Amino acid sequence: MKYDAVLFDFDGTIAETGEGIFNGIRRALELMGVTPPEDEKLRYFVGPPLQESFSVICGFDNEQSTEAIRLYREYYAETGIYELHLYDGMEQLFRKLKDAGVKLAVASAKPEIYLKKIVERFGMSDLFEGIAGTDLKDRHADKSVMINRLLKNMDITDVGRVLMVGDRFYDIEGAKKAGVDSAGVLFGYGSREELEKAGADFLVSSADELFDIVLGN
Repeated sequence: MKYDAVLFDFDGTIAETGEGIFNGIRRALELMGVTPPEDEKLRYFVGPPLQESFSVICGFDNEQSTEAIRLYREYYAETGIYELHLYDGMEQLFRKLKDAGVKLAVASAKPEIYLKKIVERFGMSDLFEGIAGTDLKDRHADKSVMINRLLKNMDITDVGRVLMVGDRFYDIEGAKKAGVDSAGVLFGYGSREELEKAGADFLVSSADELFDIVLGN
């Protein structure tokens, strides 16, 4: 095998989570008396920390962003969290890689408490040796922080045999900062141009392509 461990982003990589996130953002903005932006702009909210997204897309200051996040999470924690579907072939990919002896983990800017609930709901708790996300205050949203935490917890010392998989430049930059290789998926929320500019080592269009890369085929 080329890689002994593979770390996956969640939103836009493992699952299409836009519906729940968009519904939560729309509700929060409407309660604040703000007209939600069009769907194309809402896509920005998938990946970055929420504080950053509300600032960039809505022009909110820290206080407004904090209130918007509170309202968003009222919806998301109960309903939006499960408004998602796994991308084609991803669960099968996890099981094939695990059977091949590859260590798997999740590294996401999504709150860790949500990640664990989703993984359990979809019956995948047995597939991942580690799950690293943010706390509910969006602290430690730097992807390299999550990657390094997983490497330590999983007792991985050879970073040259670790692959980070994600759909946004945050994932690629985090991988570089942590010293691991990266693969950008083209079926998520980032563009080919974004991933190429960030310097992804691989670009893939399917779970099958990822499998071949990990095994060195």
